[in-house]
Amino acid sequence: MSPERPHPHSHPPLPRKDPYTQGVRTIHQQGSRYYVHLGTGDLAPSVTSTLNMEAKPFLQTWAAGMAAEAAAVTDLEVVQRIAARDRQAAVDFLRFAAKRYTKLRADVGSLVHDYFELCLRGEEVPYLHHDVKPYVPHIEGWLDRYQPELLYAEGVAWSHEHEYAGSFDFMVKINGKTILGDLKTSKSVYTSVAAQFAVYAHADDLITVDRKIQTFPTVDAGAALHITPQKAEFRPVKIDREVFKRFLTLCRRFTDDRASDAGVIGRVAWRNETGHLTGTARRTA
Repeated sequence: MSPERPHPHSHPPLPRKDPYTQGVRTIHQQGSRYYVHLGTGDLAPSVTSTLNMEAKPFLQTWAAGMAAEAAAVTDLEVVQRIAARDRQAAVDFLRFAAKRYTKLRADVGSLVHDYFELCLRGEEVPYLHHDVKPYVPHIEGWLDRYQPELLYAEGVAWSHEHEYAGSFDFMVKINGKTILGDLKTSKSVYTSVAAQFAVYAHADDLITVDRKIQTFPTVDAGAALHITPQKAEFRPVKIDREVFKRFLTLCRRFTDDRASDAGVIGRVAWRNETGHLTGTARRTA
C-alpha cells in the first residue's frame, strides 16, 4: 500500500453507523421497488425497476442454459436423487437454477462492496470473508493507483422533476475531477450502467447515508470499477444528455404501464359456467 493511504488492517475498528438509521427506506409495490423521500414522503420508482422495462431476451436464454447445465452437468446426481422422491421438486430445483446462481453472486458482491466501502472510508475490516480475498489485491491496487478522495459513498440520487431514485456506490475526487462510480463484480459491464450514471448525474437531490438532503453535485464523469477474482478494470461511462433521454423514455413507459394496469380488465359483465348449480349451491355462492 502507498504510505499516503493507511492500510485497512493497520488500526483498530472504527464504530460503524447504525444501519437502521441511515439511508433511504424502500418499499415494494406491483413487483417494483420504490424509494420513500425523507423530506416529503413522496414515492419514486427505483432506477433499476425502471430499467427493467427494457426488453432483455438474452436473459431467457441464459436462464435456460443454467437449468440445462444443472440438469446435465453440475447437479446431475442431486437432481436424480430429488426426482426419485419427488419429480415436481426436481423440476422446481432446475427451474430456479438461475435464481440460485444470481443470489449467490449477489451475496458475494455485497461482501466485496462492503470491503470496498470500508477501504474508501479508511476504516478497519474486522473480519475478511474468504469469498472477498481474491478481490482484495485488485481493490488495493486501484486505491494505490488513483488515490481517490471520497466525497460520498452509498448515496441516493433523487429526481423530483422526473420522479425516480437510485443509489450509487461512490462519488470521489480523482485528479481534481468529480467521478460518479459503481463497483461491478458481475462477469461483464453492461450498457445499462451508462443509463444509471446518467440518471444519477441529472438528479435533483443527494440523500447521504446520514440522512442529509442536499443539491446533487455537478459530476464531471462516470466510471465503472469492474472487479473479478481474475482482473480489475476502471472504465469511463458516457453520462451525457443523449443517454439520459433514453432513460426518460423508459420512465414514461414505466408510468404508463403502472397507470394502465388499473381498469384495463373490467368487472365481469356476463359469465357462463359448465354444469348447473343446485339451489343449495346458489344460496351459498
